[in-house]
Amino acid sequence: MRSDMHKVIVERPRLLRARWKNQKTALRLTHQQSAQAADAAEDYDSGPRRASSRRHEKGLNENLAPLRRYLMRQVGRPWDKVYGEIRKTIDTRSAIGLHVLQHLEDYVATDALIKDGVVCEFAWSGPAPVRGLYVHPKTGLLRLSKPRKTPRQQPPLQTLRVSQTLRFQKIDGLWFRMHYRPAEPGELVPDCWGKLVRASELGYPAMVLDRKRQCDGKTIRRIETGEITRIRA
Repeated sequence: MRSDMHKVIVERPRLLRARWKNQKTALRLTHQQSAQAADAAEDYDSGPRRASSRRHEKGLNENLAPLRRYLMRQVGRPWDKVYGEIRKTIDTRSAIGLHVLQHLEDYVATDALIKDGVVCEFAWSGPAPVRGLYVHPKTGLLRLSKPRKTPRQQPPLQTLRVSQTLRFQKIDGLWFRMHYRPAEPGELVPDCWGKLVRASELGYPAMVLDRKRQCDGKTIRRIETGEITRIRA
């Protein structure tokens, strides 16, 4: 671990908070801020009502990427050795050193446990599968959990095309059996833009609805369970 890790992580130019719209060195105070300054025995009776640059409120702008990269390179090593190297490099007597150690708790789950064969960590709702870096409870090695794939939720089935002339379609919550036939050359059919044209002008075979019938309960169950996949029309 690099010896100046605590400087690389913490020592970075701080950012002005968003609430200061004017980022000049002297900020004009509001009446409320002037009253608060007067209560604090500060003199703002003469001259323009402006504050010095030391009044600018700044938030931490930490560069945590080096710490993350270092921990990722230590995957597979005993955590005790990794932690020992960090403690040797960082002075824990300083506020900066303690700050770095606090970030270690954010990146590495050191209190992992095995529940039902799954490595878990403690969460507000109880034990949950670990995410990211963790210390294996049996081997003591620093490990990285595999990203869990979120199963995609399949959209509800609305149309089941069985063949070129037969399909099942759900309309307003009801399933219908739809039979189609080839359109006659002079028959009016909608094109891809919804405009009615003669079937011979499309350039491809057009199918039109021949008959439509509501499905019974048995057919609906076969559709929803996936039993119907291919039927001869």
